[in-house]
Amino acid sequence: MSLPPATPVGHALPTVAAVIVTCNRLEMLQKVLDHTLAQAFAAVVVVNNASTDGTAAWLETCTDPRLHCLHETVNSGGAGGFARGMDYAARQTGCDWLVCFDDDSWPHPEALSTFQALRLPPAVGGVAAAVYFPSGAVCDMNRPGINPFASAGKFFSLLRQRTYSFGIDPARYTQSTPLPVDYASFVGFFVRAELVRGPLGLPQTDLFIYADDILYAWKLRCLGLALLFVPDIHFIHDCKTTVSFMNNRWKMYYIVRNRILFYKKISGRVFPLFLPLLLLSILKLYRRNKDLACIRALVLAAVRDGLRSDTSRTHANVVALAEKS
Repeated sequence: MSLPPATPVGHALPTVAAVIVTCNRLEMLQKVLDHTLAQAFAAVVVVNNASTDGTAAWLETCTDPRLHCLHETVNSGGAGGFARGMDYAARQTGCDWLVCFDDDSWPHPEALSTFQALRLPPAVGGVAAAVYFPSGAVCDMNRPGINPFASAGKFFSLLRQRTYSFGIDPARYTQSTPLPVDYASFVGFFVRAELVRGPLGLPQTDLFIYADDILYAWKLRCLGLALLFVPDIHFIHDCKTTVSFMNNRWKMYYIVRNRILFYKKISGRVFPLFLPLLLLSILKLYRRNKDLACIRALVLAAVRDGLRSDTSRTHANVVALAEKS
């Protein structure tokens, strides 16, 4: 998909509010804010998800007038945090666009100006950036994807390949032409503020963590709006700060349940045909974490809840189940 020429001189640039969710990663957050505030974001909204490491106190010492700090008393996960921050940014900052990213990721120095130079037609509701590790390698977990269930040919090709990863070809990162995609992560995810206030709404908070971003992007596509992957917009994701399953066994529940929920949504009526392949991928994930054999009950609960589309289980219950497993 080609875009019109860059914004002409004298044309008002779109204003952008950054939305960052953080929880107990103060040192990394400080680095992220250094990179973010160095660019011309009209507003920077930080949702402090009940951190206990001094994050709140440090944020209150920051004097940049663009910074808006929302201190939560309960950790509502990435999904709840982004919903809170996006709602505030869309309604309180007056910005045209929002861009979401985690507290271990940040925009390349030219990311904002590159986005602002685009002339996006109203039919484009969102933009996904190219996300890299600090080493310069493509960050696989943040690769946007294309719906493989859009046609019978693509679906049966998927079955033959026995794959469940639908991310775009990394070779697309070296091209400048924007590519229409069907879902993307919240690292470098731009969305029109008017959509957040209107038909698109907010991320699904009861997902807690994982897949809230790709389900949100898919909802945008279901509204008939385009989501573009723009390779020239770069973000960095320092994933080495991610906590392992060994210390957070409960994360396995959300990975499994929310993966099922996502594929139920995107595959539609062919989900029963795809289900065996999906369950196989979950089994592989379980076996890969063989040191966590005690999580079997947690995974089984996640599969059961996912197949029932049941998101009523509280986070406290998930944590308790993980401790019993």
